[in-house]
Amino acid sequence: MTKILCIEDEAALREDIVEELTDAGYAVIEAANGREGYDAIVAHRPDLVLCDVNMPDMNGYELLTKLRESHNEFDAIPFVFLSALADRKDIIAGKKLGADDYLTKPVDFEMLLVTVESRLRQIVRVTRHKEEQLSQLYRALSRMTEPQDSGSSAEVAENPMTVVAVVDDEFDLSEIRAAIEAGGHKVIEMNSGKQFLDCQQSIAPDLLLVSFNTSDMQAPMMLRLLPDAAFPKVLMIPPSMADMDRLESLPGFDATVRWPCPVDELQRRISQLQATLDGADPHTRQVG
Repeated sequence: MTKILCIEDEAALREDIVEELTDAGYAVIEAANGREGYDAIVAHRPDLVLCDVNMPDMNGYELLTKLRESHNEFDAIPFVFLSALADRKDIIAGKKLGADDYLTKPVDFEMLLVTVESRLRQIVRVTRHKEEQLSQLYRALSRMTEPQDSGSSAEVAENPMTVVAVVDDEFDLSEIRAAIEAGGHKVIEMNSGKQFLDCQQSIAPDLLLVSFNTSDMQAPMMLRLLPDAAFPKVLMIPPSMADMDRLESLPGFDATVRWPCPVDELQRRISQLQATLDGADPHTRQVG
């Protein structure tokens, strides 16, 4: 069941919100102030957070700032502010911190339910898009590792992808590039993170392969500058960082592979990721 965290210091309003959400079929977690809300996010990993702005102990802006600084693994959780003072300045401040939406008090409960449903649907759409692109990449790589009859021709993808690889000099992608292109997909290679950020909207990539170090920035920084990117992101760990196990669990990436990586290993890793996605609840699926 989809979990929603309601952080609201007004007990009567919190009770009404909880009742509306429960009647709509959601599991609701309650918190009476910002500190309780922060602890609840870390402990329960809700699918969406409704948070009052003005609260004792820690207000909504402080909570979101602390969360973004300390737990960026929760960046994908939709965050909706509740405020009686949601003027343009407040909304801009919240958006800069990463808030997804605002609802004004007194709360319009019909608007509340529509906003919640819309934000959850957006997460599902993004996840499905990632699944589709990973499936296409998996099929392209599979064709290279499967034995082919001498007279058979390569199967070309019905929906060709654009795969962008932003890697440094430690990576030779020639074999994997050949496999992807043999499936009818396009591969664009570059070594600058800034170059990719500047052109990614015009390229419209379907999948990103990025090494931990690019020529001008590290991969986690690139992800921070791509908050709304719906395409899957695969982190490539170079041989020079082989002993750093913590890189396997960096948040925000849909898969992690260590280099050198033969085609069949990348194929296996993508297959594992797809199995994880396919077996999860569509409202709560997280990848990384």
